[in-house]
Amino acid sequence: MIVVTFETSDGKTRYYLADDNAVPVQEVLDYLRFEDNRGLARNTLRLHCIHMKHFYSFLEQKELKYTEVTVDHLAAFIAWLKYPRIHEKVIPLLLEPAVRAQTINANIDTVLGFYNYLSLHDKYENQLSQKLIKFVKSPQKNYRSFLNGIADKKREKRYLLHLPVPRQQIKTVAREDVNTLIKATGNIRDYFLLYLLFETGMRIGEALSLWLEDFDISACTITIHDRGEMENLSEIKTVSSPRKLDCTQDLLEVFTEYVCYFHTEGVKTNHVFVKMMGKNAGKAMDYADVDNLFRKLRKKTGIYVTPHMFRHTSLSMLNSAGWEPELLRIRAGHKNIYTTLNTYVHPSDDEISEAFKRVSDNLKMPGKEASE
Repeated sequence: MIVVTFETSDGKTRYYLADDNAVPVQEVLDYLRFEDNRGLARNTLRLHCIHMKHFYSFLEQKELKYTEVTVDHLAAFIAWLKYPRIHEKVIPLLLEPAVRAQTINANIDTVLGFYNYLSLHDKYENQLSQKLIKFVKSPQKNYRSFLNGIADKKREKRYLLHLPVPRQQIKTVAREDVNTLIKATGNIRDYFLLYLLFETGMRIGEALSLWLEDFDISACTITIHDRGEMENLSEIKTVSSPRKLDCTQDLLEVFTEYVCYFHTEGVKTNHVFVKMMGKNAGKAMDYADVDNLFRKLRKKTGIYVTPHMFRHTSLSMLNSAGWEPELLRIRAGHKNIYTTLNTYVHPSDDEISEAFKRVSDNLKMPGKEASE
């Protein structure tokens, strides 16, 4: 099974699943076309195609047809994702899960979405996806609205095959490492990109989607617009992503210097970030260019960093500075307040340690001072 990238008649990049003979898997092709038509982002379509590749590779190994799959087979698929080498005669003694619980759950969600799509057609009667759904009337949440206990609680849909996901600390960049990384950039374009990601907390796709007119120097704002899929394959992630971000005058001064230096008459694109060298110089910068930049920075500084870590760092700093969760949600471009709360609104290890030190004297045993 292979994931094939192709270009549609209207110039969009899309994906389909093909078997070993390069023949498209028709039912998966129909499902991805359905998801595309209902507006899913290109990167989401790509991930769903990869998930279906994993599922069909599992079916091949088990000699199953997709129409024969039962609940037990889906449970076996989860075990296969955890330990894909479990069927081998010789396996490592210390066998670690191949993928994280979040990734396994994402695969299962895609497969259940596939079977839910099939169930919408009269020719397919197996209601597999519906059998694995339960509704919880009073879901446990870390956040309670002011109407909690007054308004009727909504029934929340949950999949029975989801694995429990341990809470993980988000990865951020130390403030001194931010300075080191920014100073390690070799030109003003890269300097400006890192500065922008750190100050605004925007996603890298949003940064690559920016046009020159999105910067309002007099108002000190940057507006993120949803312009659909763009020439460099950048796109806005959610319906809440379009937003206006306040920024500092210092950032805009770097922006002005960068534009004056790089956006000459030879540059035809309206994208802010452009390629600087090679035959494609002057064209819009893309994800591969960003990957190359951060790979060089990691090698040059010895600091492990990704573009998204700048976003986590920026938003975590705003939370520590006392920003209200709703303000943080809007700044982050999150659709759901729970995403903001579960990601950023929680104390760090240092904050917990400081809080403990403030009350540690009250926890001493009576008479301890005298014995000392």
